[in-house]
Amino acid sequence: MNKKFIIIFLFFIFLFLIPFYYQFSFSKYVFNESFIATKIQIDKKPVIEVLSISNTNTGYEKYANSTHLVTLRIQVTEKNVAMNHFTRDNIQILVNDTTTKPSIKLSLLSNNNGEMLYDLILSNLTGNGKLSIVFPEGIIEDAFGLKNDFQKYETGIYIDNISPTSTCKELSIENDKSQYMIQSNENLRPINGWDFYDSHSSLSKIFPSPISYPITITDYAGNTSEVFVNIQHAKNIMLYYATHNSGYPINEFNHSGQISGKQTIIDASSKKSERIITYLDGDIDKSILQARVFDYTYWGENTTDLCNSSEIPYSYGYNPSPTTWYDITGQNAIRFLNKIALQLGGYGHNQAGNSCMTPKKPIPQEIAKQNLYGLSGIAFQLKNCEEYSIVYQIYVPSVGWLRASSDGEETTYSHDKPFSAIRINIVPKSEKQNLMNYWNRVIYTDYVG
Repeated sequence: MNKKFIIIFLFFIFLFLIPFYYQFSFSKYVFNESFIATKIQIDKKPVIEVLSISNTNTGYEKYANSTHLVTLRIQVTEKNVAMNHFTRDNIQILVNDTTTKPSIKLSLLSNNNGEMLYDLILSNLTGNGKLSIVFPEGIIEDAFGLKNDFQKYETGIYIDNISPTSTCKELSIENDKSQYMIQSNENLRPINGWDFYDSHSSLSKIFPSPISYPITITDYAGNTSEVFVNIQHAKNIMLYYATHNSGYPINEFNHSGQISGKQTIIDASSKKSERIITYLDGDIDKSILQARVFDYTYWGENTTDLCNSSEIPYSYGYNPSPTTWYDITGQNAIRFLNKIALQLGGYGHNQAGNSCMTPKKPIPQEIAKQNLYGLSGIAFQLKNCEEYSIVYQIYVPSVGWLRASSDGEETTYSHDKPFSAIRINIVPKSEKQNLMNYWNRVIYTDYVG
C-alpha cells in the first residue's frame, strides 16, 4: 500500500467522524440547557350536592303529606366564595313540576375548609306528585367568577294530600260467616286483624256475626278516611238479649248491638230495667257467656225476693257476688220466648205492694210510681275465649249513654241509679276498640239509632 493511498483513506475516515463529533457536542449542549415552567392552578365551579334525605313518615319514607317534615342534608363545595346566595328564597320546591311554597328552614351546620354543610327542612308540603328541588345557576360564585351549574334534584318522595276513597261489599261464605271487602283507589297501610286481598289496595276480614261500626283506612302518605263496616248476613255466632222494663212487654229478642229498651228512651220514661234475659246461639259453647249484675232494690242490703214471673231469687247488691258469675248452666236459666236463656235480676222491683222474702216490707204506691229501683250495674265476659270480646253499654235516664265497657268490666253510673236500656255485641278482639270508640260517640246523649 503506497503512502498516497493511506493519506486518502485517513481523510475519508476523518470526514466520516466529523458529524458524530458535532452530534455529541450538540447533545451535550441541549442536556445542559435549563428551563423554568410557569405554575398554573385550574379552578373548578362551585358544587352543590345532596348528601342524604329523610322523612318523618316513618316506615313509608317515599311518601309524605303536609303533616310531615322532609330534611335534605346539602353540601356546598367552594374554597374561594365571593358571592353566596344559597338561601331559602333562592331554592325552588317543585311538586309535580309545579312550584309550591312550603315552609322552609335552612340551617348552616358547619363551614370547614371550603365545605359548607346545610340542613334544608321542608314542611307543609302541598299539592300532589313527585317532589323535586331546584338549585338555580349562579347562587354560588367564586373569586374567579365561576358559578354553580343549574341542578334539579329528584328526591324520590311522592307528595300525596288526598284521602283514599273506597268501595265495600259483604260476601256470604260457608258456615254462615261473612267476608267483608274494602277496595281502595290506592295502596293502604295494614290494619290489625285484616288481611290484604289480591293487592295492598284491598282489605278483607271474616266476621261470624252481625256488626256495624266505622274503621279508619290510611294510605302510605298518612291520609285517612272512614269506612263503615256493616255486616248483616253473618249468623255463625249470635248473641240475643232483652231488657224487661215494667210496663214495656218483651215480644222479641234484640241482637248484635241493637238497643233493647229503645222505647223508654223515646218516651223519656223513668221506668228502669228490672231484669235482662240473654243467650248465645250458633257455633259456640253457650256456657261461655257469663254475667253478674248489681241489683238496687227498695228493701236494701241483705234482702232477697223472688222474680214475679220466674220465681228465681234475686238480692240487693251483686248477683251472684262481686267475684262470681252466672251462666246458662246454673239455676238462673229460664225458658223465655221458647228459648233457654240466662236471667239476670228479677221482675217486681217497682210493683206497689210487692214484698221481699224476709222481712216483709211492701213497696209503697208513691215509691213504686217513681220507678227508683232496678239493675244499676252489669258486667259480661266470655269465659276462656281468646278470639272474641263482648262489648256492652247502658243508658241511664237523665244521664244518657255511659262509656262502653267490655270483657268483665262493670259498667254503672252509680249503684243507686238503675239503667233503662242496653246494647251488647260479640266482636273479634281486633275490632273491639273500633266498636267501643263508635258507641262512645253518643255518651251522655239520648241516642236511639
